[in-house]
Amino acid sequence: MIFILQMPPGAAPLAWFAFDAADLLRKVAALDLQGLRDTQARLALEDPQALAEAALRARGPCRVFADESAALAAFERQHDPAWQGEGWRARWALRDQLVATEVLAED
Repeated sequence: MIFILQMPPGAAPLAWFAFDAADLLRKVAALDLQGLRDTQARLALEDPQALAEAALRARGPCRVFADESAALAAFERQHDPAWQGEGWRARWALRDQLVATEVLAED
């Protein structure tokens, strides 16, 4: 499972997941990202996850965690600069997604 944490400026953070690279590409393509359609087929064949990550980053700050353990480790790093200040909202969004997918037990 791949976990995505989008942190758009001026908006609430959004955490979601994809089952694998192909699922990630389908979900990102559903966002209707402009400027990527021309290269989508070529890049999708070469590396669908890289294409999806580039498309997400074109929309704004985000973090992509390759699997459950990477997402959980990031969440547990309390002193991560991304979690400081208003970043606590992004950390909490990631926590909610980890709980929803049963990677993290709700305490």
